[in-house]
Amino acid sequence: MAPIDRREQERARRRQAILDAARAVFAQEGFRRATVDAIAQRAEVAKGTVYLYFESKEAILAELVLRALTELAMQLQAAYDSCSLLHPDQKLKAMADAYLAFARNAPDYFWLLNAFSRGAFQDGISAERHDQIVAASEQTLALATQAINDGMALGLFTPGDARQAACVLWAALNGALALTSHPIRRQAMQTDTTTLYRATFELVLRGLRNG
Repeated sequence: MAPIDRREQERARRRQAILDAARAVFAQEGFRRATVDAIAQRAEVAKGTVYLYFESKEAILAELVLRALTELAMQLQAAYDSCSLLHPDQKLKAMADAYLAFARNAPDYFWLLNAFSRGAFQDGISAERHDQIVAASEQTLALATQAINDGMALGLFTPGDARQAACVLWAALNGALALTSHPIRRQAMQTDTTTLYRATFELVLRGLRNG
């Protein structure tokens, strides 16, 4: 193996180690409390090495958010493709189930997506990276919008603004996940995540249906 290939592999390995460490530190400490020192220590590299690969803590978060969105988009696309075009309601259910599975199987990624949405982290990243994250978010929303459009075209759903309806569905499902992530709220509502999540989906779907 040529020396340049070994160097590139080492760079890729070190960059991945930093991202893995940051993912764990962010999940444990929260983004605001997490430090580059803690990330470097967990990755077993010098603090200066972290800055060789990422210009800021926000840039690390942005990279992780983009990876989370890419992974989510792949899972949603697989769910979308698993159902017939003639059954857009089943497509929506399959995607909703995939989103629930994503939140359960990758809770740190799910938290990072929500933390990024709530914070002013955009100020610490490049315009190019920001646009990539927006485009990845749009991709996930586009699948739900297309399924709802198909349902309207088939007469299954009431005609209207499909994109707005997709936004409502996304907000409702995300809200159910956020609420039940807090033990006190979950106890007060006397329900569990799966029950509330599926009830929320069925309620929104009922509102979409024609007649």
